[in-house]
Amino acid sequence: MTDASQPVDPTLALSESGRKTKRLSIQIQILLIVLLLVVAAAGALGFLFWKKTKALDETEKGLAFSQFVTDINSTTDFVVPQVNTIQFLRRGYSINFDTVRYTQEGLFLSGTLGNGTELYLNSLAVNFVARPYPYKIKEKWEKETIPWWSDDWNIGSGQTNVGTLGPGTSVPFSVTIPNVKQTSDSMEIAVSFSGERYSYLK
Repeated sequence: MTDASQPVDPTLALSESGRKTKRLSIQIQILLIVLLLVVAAAGALGFLFWKKTKALDETEKGLAFSQFVTDINSTTDFVVPQVNTIQFLRRGYSINFDTVRYTQEGLFLSGTLGNGTELYLNSLAVNFVARPYPYKIKEKWEKETIPWWSDDWNIGSGQTNVGTLGPGTSVPFSVTIPNVKQTSDSMEIAVSFSGERYSYLK
């Protein structure tokens, strides 16, 4: 007895093929949706990571700038151009302006320099540098990223020779700082000594 093969119904075969194709299409769609979800999740995580990194970078820059300003303030004497106000410098010295005048040449300052120490200062020159406040040059500093103040950021500078400044005494001075104009922008004046020789009161 021989087995006779059953004839294949073309309609049934076509229907089965359609079901397989439909199943495959659904699986591909599910795979694409899962893939899109994975890509979207990875993109969201990447964006969050980038945002957090940027925030940390900004915080780090802010801290570095704050440290820069703190270092400047701890090592530099500053005065404001204000008359009849005794302004104390580090190490026991003081400045009192009796004239603050803006001229065509710049900012004219005159007053007295006081010595509250027991030291004699000879060959003393006093340097005045007009500067913008640090927050005004923050963008420039971020481009330079240097740990010190650049002379390029100064508005102007002037020097006056005082000569001898004895202990417990004061001497008059006058100086003009060029390029300084009277504007609404506030500034500070850095004061430093140069060329001086010290000797103790005997």
